[in-house]
Amino acid sequence: MGRRAFGTGIGHLSESLLELLSRKYQVDLWDIHSRPADGETVTLSTGRQVGLAQNLDGYQVYIYADVLWNGVNYTRFTPPPADGYRIAYLAFDSDKLPPEWVEILNEHFDAVFFTSAHLIEVARLSGVTCHVGALPLAIPTEQNLSRPYRPVAGGRVRFGTLSSYHRRKGLDHLVSAFLAEFADNSDVELVIHSNIAFGETAQTVASMVEVAGADNVRLSTDNLSEVAKNQLLESFDVYVNASLGEGYSVGPREALSFGKVLAITDLGSHRPLFGPPGVFSVKESHKAPAIYPEIDNRQFGMQQVPDAADLRRALRDAYNFAKSQEAAATANERKRLGAEFTLQALERSYWALVDPDSQALGGRHLSSMAALPDTHTKAVREKAGRHGTRIGARHLVVPAHDGGFFSLYNAFVSHLVWSKHDSPQRLVLPDWDAGRLLERVAPKEIVSYCYSGPRDGNLWNHLFEPLYDLTAEELDDEDFLWGHSDPVQFAFNESREPLLTYVHAYRLYQDPDYQQIRRQYSSVIQEHVRLLPEYQRELDTHLVDRRAGRFLIAAHVKHPSHAVEQPDFEIADRYRYVELVRQELKERGIREASDDWAVFLATEQERVVELFADEFGDRVIRFPDVERIPTNTDVQFDSLDDAQKIADGHQLQHIIAQDTSRWSPRLAWEVIRDAKGMASADVLLHAVSNVATAASLMDTRVAMRFAHARVRPSSGG
Repeated sequence: MGRRAFGTGIGHLSESLLELLSRKYQVDLWDIHSRPADGETVTLSTGRQVGLAQNLDGYQVYIYADVLWNGVNYTRFTPPPADGYRIAYLAFDSDKLPPEWVEILNEHFDAVFFTSAHLIEVARLSGVTCHVGALPLAIPTEQNLSRPYRPVAGGRVRFGTLSSYHRRKGLDHLVSAFLAEFADNSDVELVIHSNIAFGETAQTVASMVEVAGADNVRLSTDNLSEVAKNQLLESFDVYVNASLGEGYSVGPREALSFGKVLAITDLGSHRPLFGPPGVFSVKESHKAPAIYPEIDNRQFGMQQVPDAADLRRALRDAYNFAKSQEAAATANERKRLGAEFTLQALERSYWALVDPDSQALGGRHLSSMAALPDTHTKAVREKAGRHGTRIGARHLVVPAHDGGFFSLYNAFVSHLVWSKHDSPQRLVLPDWDAGRLLERVAPKEIVSYCYSGPRDGNLWNHLFEPLYDLTAEELDDEDFLWGHSDPVQFAFNESREPLLTYVHAYRLYQDPDYQQIRRQYSSVIQEHVRLLPEYQRELDTHLVDRRAGRFLIAAHVKHPSHAVEQPDFEIADRYRYVELVRQELKERGIREASDDWAVFLATEQERVVELFADEFGDRVIRFPDVERIPTNTDVQFDSLDDAQKIADGHQLQHIIAQDTSRWSPRLAWEVIRDAKGMASADVLLHAVSNVATAASLMDTRVAMRFAHARVRPSSGG
């Protein structure tokens, strides 16, 4: 509920809400000034289109972002319907709200959020009894942040401000201090720009400049476009604000995005801007009544008059700093602070305003300048629905496919990792239900999947704790998964991560950025993918106790039929792995006969277990309760020709997949255990494999060593 005139100061409130909320939820604008035609939309400055509401019925959440009351002749306030959750989003610039505002807030709203946190106390002291919080106004300054800092050009320092000629803006104080400090200086100028120049203050400022005969003060009143306004702002060396009161103060925040030096009054709305080098504060002299000519000339509270001497001091300090080398050296510190007020930085905070569950996405945190009271969070959740489902939030569902467990796992994790870069970021949920998988692939036969039965529900719940803040019941609920969800367009996320699947994994292992990719994935896995406690205890007991602090080499010895996945269709055999274990010991100066090392063995073949036991004895760590291919079966495999050996059907997952009665989450746990053991090692000897890829992403500390089939120079993989 606001206005379409986004270029006005109060119009910014509506546009920021519409821009950020419509990225994730279904949002319409109800224009308080005019009724739209059927189907009419409004275009935001980013190009995003938002619908215009014909009436106010049927919405779950209402946000009023405009004037509540503005004098006896103001009749535009329409209260939002009481059957929705009602939020007011406001700014004000003195230490007391109009009593008419307080009455409206208490009668017609469930919560009020102010653009600056200092107004929370102002609201409480004014008598507001509904939930009170703070939400900074998001400003589209991302492009400004990307521009290089422009130091003082030609030795002439330009002070500037973008300000209306309102009494509270203190422009007369600013001009007086500037003329007193710099009237005779030819290497300094002051630019005051406003799209509107009328009223007593405008006349007073113009008269001061004229009487002083100052040729270094320019009063600009052109109606500038957004591009021209930013060009003017970038031309300033120092942004000044001598205001007596501010509800938010956009100008200094925009100036910070360019890395500009600031000289600003010590107001509640300015305090978040102090800290970086080059930001100078002006203390107050005394309080003065906050009189509003536009609100029947009434007084509401008090404002802070800047101290004349301290304003002069701040201008001089800012002048000296802007001319110094330190201004350029510290510009990025000011830019980093400016970045906290961008659309992107505040996106999560705006979502949390109407959908508190959005915080469970993790990653980017809410703005430290936002304050969302717990009482509001509990109340709005009932209206918005779990994870915003009643207000249009969508999930992203990654369904099971006919593949090995870590084919499913890697695809899901890839979507999860990349979702961190999406706007909007959505819940990424696995639908690993074998019954629905069978329905999707029918009438074809399953070739590889065997990790849960058709009536076991979501396999995820048998292995991991629920994602985000969800419950196991929600992850098993088909309506929750799909009722507000979209399927992924690319099952393996190959459009964004083309090397992750086993088809290209060898290239991934050789990629110079692979370690960085591993770090990216590892951080997300640690945040979101947590084993069930009983499984974690089993791992800790078996691996930690058996390892006992020894140097650990992991060997992932795959079945020879996996040659189809390898470069040149060649795969290292079990004897080659034994050689590579001894080679690793030799290169690290570890005696084979010592007790300083162990080897963790992951394999689906009994004959590999037998070989390693013969070669390395009790230094072999493995999980004994694992389903493996019997030795006699592999002997029969050895008699096949090369084409038959790489056909489907020889791997353990292929054998078990043929009989749905053998499908079990236990099989998934067995391969997870092996992957976790591999990830915990110091060195992993591996072939191309979804399992090896997953292990490398679980823990970045394990050194990956690709096991070439023939003897080649040692190289990291």
